Amino acid sequence: MTIKRKVLGIAAITMSASLFLSACSTSGDSSGAPSTSTPNQPVKKVLFDYPFTALPVYSLVTKFAQKRADQAGVQLELTNDNMDLGQQVTNLNTYLTSNVDAVVSFPADAASLESVSKQYVDKGKYWVSYGGDLSNQHASIKFSFYESGKTLGEYAGKWANENLGGKGEVLMIVDQTIQLGRERTKGLLDGFKATAPGMTIVAEQQGITPDQGLSVTNAIVARHPKLNMVLAAAGDAAQGGYQALTTAGRAANDPKTFVGGLDGNEYVLQQIKAGTFFRAAVTVDAEQIGNAIIDVPLALAKGNGSKASLDLPVTLVDASSPKLDALIAQLGGK
Repeated sequence: MTIKRKVLGIAAITMSASLFLSACSTSGDSSGAPSTSTPNQPVKKVLFDYPFTALPVYSLVTKFAQKRADQAGVQLELTNDNMDLGQQVTNLNTYLTSNVDAVVSFPADAASLESVSKQYVDKGKYWVSYGGDLSNQHASIKFSFYESGKTLGEYAGKWANENLGGKGEVLMIVDQTIQLGRERTKGLLDGFKATAPGMTIVAEQQGITPDQGLSVTNAIVARHPKLNMVLAAAGDAAQGGYQALTTAGRAANDPKTFVGGLDGNEYVLQQIKAGTFFRAAVTVDAEQIGNAIIDVPLALAKGNGSKASLDLPVTLVDASSPKLDALIAQLGGK
């Protein structure tokens, strides 16, 4: 199958390694600083292109982006990529000839979108990369990728030392497909290994969705029934890990079990609040991301190219966190 025929649905991020190794060579994991000359034009219409619409965070982020757009008097357009990389490229090519002034795009495969982003830049439209970097862009929106992983890894490592004596079995559900995932995974592994070097990582498996986390954890628990910890570079995958362990008969309040992930959704945070062994999540404020989708293009239009890129902070939440109830309410749409 060619790249354009690859479906990015629930199994999206488990594409063949060869596809995304090519993406690694083009994204560069750069600082996000403007990499090309910036147009000098106002922004009246922003296109938000996010192919992973099956992830729970999508509807929440777009809700806040629409609210910010209304406040700023900007029109917001959304692509409908249907979790398909070929459709993402097609939609972006279609909008290239429209009257959108700026595009904020999540590069599902950097190699495939480099030529598209260059066409936008050449046409004098603002290009903002979301969740990573491209060679042709004016700015980027990130959310502390490496630090978020490291924060969870260190927290989990300290828990392992205090509750397991630093000895036990760990499943790492990682994401090695895109820049965001690679940096988070590295931070997670670095933080955990440095803090709890006596723990045994029994497997590192790819996964970002609840279904993938469930499948991966089921397979590992079958071989390692005493598995103590599941750490995931995506909170949705951690949700699947939690569900796999409880389905296997693990008590929800088991004192020797720890599950944690990045990007907590409402279900995940509810389990943390309830005092289950889903003990921690590192998450970003969805409203901040939604606002950035509008604010970054507007900053570019005002000539603030050197300061337009954002690297948003993250927060670790556990059962004692004062922000937990507010985050649950936000993720529940309240």
